Amino acid sequence: MENILDSYRIDGYQNTNGLTVTMANDAISLICNICKKRFNTPRLLPCLHTFCHKCVEELKSINSNSVVCPLCQNESRLLNGTTTFPINFVINNLLNVKALQDTKRGSFLCCDSCETDDSAAKYRCDQCLQFLCDFCAQAHRRMSVTRNHVLVSIEELLNRVELSGPVALQRPYFCKRHKGEPFRYYCQGCQEQLCRECVEQHRTHHTMLLEEAAAQTKRSIIQALKKAQINSKPVVNSLLTVKSTMKDVDKSVTHVNTAIKKTFDRLIELLQLRATELFNEVDSIRTTKIKLLQRQQHQIETSLETTVTGCTLAEHVLKEGSSVEILNLGPHIIKRLQELAIQKYNKAILQPQEDSHIEFTNEDDLFQQSLNRFGRISSNAKTCPGASSIVECPALHYCPTGKRMTLTLITRDSVNTLRRTGGDKVQGTLRRLDSNNKRNDSTKESKTEITDNRDGTYTIVYSTWNSGPHLLNVTVNGAPIAGSPVKIKSITTRNFQAISKAKLSFCHRGDSWGQLQRPHDIICDHENTIIVADTGNDRVQIFQPDGQLLHSFGSSGNNLGQFNSPHCLTLDIDGNVIVSDTNNHRVQVFTRKGAFIKSIGNSGEEPGEFHHPHGIAVDKDGKIFVADSGNYRVQVFSPDGEHLYHFGEKGDNPGQLGFPWGIVMDHSGNILITDYKNHRIQVFDRNGNYRYLFGSRGNDTGRLNNPTGITIAPGGQIMVADRSNHAVQIFAADGMPLHKFGSKGTDVGQLKFPGGVCVDSNNNVVVADTFNSRIQIF
Repeated sequence: MENILDSYRIDGYQNTNGLTVTMANDAISLICNICKKRFNTPRLLPCLHTFCHKCVEELKSINSNSVVCPLCQNESRLLNGTTTFPINFVINNLLNVKALQDTKRGSFLCCDSCETDDSAAKYRCDQCLQFLCDFCAQAHRRMSVTRNHVLVSIEELLNRVELSGPVALQRPYFCKRHKGEPFRYYCQGCQEQLCRECVEQHRTHHTMLLEEAAAQTKRSIIQALKKAQINSKPVVNSLLTVKSTMKDVDKSVTHVNTAIKKTFDRLIELLQLRATELFNEVDSIRTTKIKLLQRQQHQIETSLETTVTGCTLAEHVLKEGSSVEILNLGPHIIKRLQELAIQKYNKAILQPQEDSHIEFTNEDDLFQQSLNRFGRISSNAKTCPGASSIVECPALHYCPTGKRMTLTLITRDSVNTLRRTGGDKVQGTLRRLDSNNKRNDSTKESKTEITDNRDGTYTIVYSTWNSGPHLLNVTVNGAPIAGSPVKIKSITTRNFQAISKAKLSFCHRGDSWGQLQRPHDIICDHENTIIVADTGNDRVQIFQPDGQLLHSFGSSGNNLGQFNSPHCLTLDIDGNVIVSDTNNHRVQVFTRKGAFIKSIGNSGEEPGEFHHPHGIAVDKDGKIFVADSGNYRVQVFSPDGEHLYHFGEKGDNPGQLGFPWGIVMDHSGNILITDYKNHRIQVFDRNGNYRYLFGSRGNDTGRLNNPTGITIAPGGQIMVADRSNHAVQIFAADGMPLHKFGSKGTDVGQLKFPGGVCVDSNNNVVVADTFNSRIQIF
């Protein structure tokens, strides 16, 4: 019968350190997968995996009621201990075969009758099935009971095994209850082998000859085997395909590597040829320049020779001549020198006819870009949804209600290589969350628009019609991509360009409760509570949205929990208030009620130390970003206050800082900094790498004069407190100017050196009107 598992089974036992026995085209390992040694009393589990009796006992000790197979995790219940599991006679016979085969290499079988293990067996009794040494074989022949038994030499037994296989070593099985009685019958009801004596106890049961029962069982095994083989055929074929593909992959790699080497060897050759051409061109330019300059040199020297001769003679006469000699030659020398003094030289030869300029323009950036695009590796690797992701952008977090938002999905394969082709089934659904921010299956699910760009990327367009949190679920070929589902907040937007008048103004100058003294910063929480850095009073005050005071905390001093000119503040991911204690050169953290939690930093220039810190921001991971203004840098701390890294230096070039003041994190994770003395906004990534800047000094819309506070509106707009212009400037997310409101004055709606700005959840713009010592809401 053809066995479709042959190819798999033979390949499956290659790494067995030679401890295999090959019989009838089957390679069977004799190594236990638990102890990694040769089987000793092999027990067969119901899952048909075999382990040593001792190893099964150790598995049982973990759970006394069952044994879990370490290979397939199948759990088997125990009835009578590990003896529940039968001896695997196939393995047992093969162990004997292996022992016989080892005798050819100098090993020996021990005599079964001797009490010691150093007697080599030379014979095996066909009747007793015992291995006997020479001495015991002689005794076996002399005993009346065994005189007629047939003793077979080990060599003859090996011949039998080679002809008949392990069957040649089969032993008879005897009844344990009736000593010496072989099994002859089988009880179907009890599923038990019986000897002649046992039959009497089962006479009311259905019994049959042992051979007939075995024949029936064989037929059942054959039927089950055929079904298992047929069922396994697709799996085996798939395995063979995978193995074949692995070989083909190696062939493809060799072919591609050869092509890459050949191509780049040719490129190197071409580059070397180009270098030779450039060297020759440089030599040619040098030769031309030198020839022209040498000719000009000769012309100049010829024109100069007369002057040099006259001047030289005059110098010698002055130095060496007597009075008589000077009077004799003087008139001649004077006349000639006067002629030379007014001589007109050819201007053409006075100007260098060549210069020294020889320059090599390497166009390195262009070459690098071309080189990066040169050559492309393509394969038919399948898209891995778990390695595919959406490009980080504001639309991945916030969506103005009713506006079409666009996302880009980048697909990758299982080794994280970008896919270069399309064709995947990409689906996206958007569902609004309930009031508890939980998925509500009763809400209608809206579809997204998917465009296959045929280059491994996909454009996803979605829109929301209700404000509040939504879940965007994106799948590729039915499986979710990395990070899916994505939580997106839909917001009702406001036309900030229409701002002109203040809705509310509260507080005035003073040190009593509810009064302010030059407040420099302001933030709003999710409940629109207004938290103010009351700088001149060395405290933090917290107001309701209508301006009613809730409570305050802090006092003047340098002890923990006290302030000396607190300038800026923010909330951490737990809702605690972080305050820059500017003139104490530290940052302090408080609960919302004002209980002191911890202090970060002290005065100095070393990492983790501050010099007049101002703005503070917290990212989604809880890391704290502090504008270390007097040290012209931004420092980054862990949520526990451990210094991680810093970036920035003093200067006015892009990426340099001239007193950083305000700091905020936009929806894409970029860091925006108000560069106070450079009158601009600079944008960095979260690792401190400079990206771009916008704004310049001036008083028009989009131009700044000492910008201080900065915040991001829910719709992504950038709000900046334009301090010395007594205004608030509004920019688009990309830095394009949108609107400016405010003018210098004390009337409601006018501002005087505003220091801080924030936007609440209702899109109201709240301003710390610093020198008017009040809060205004627009």
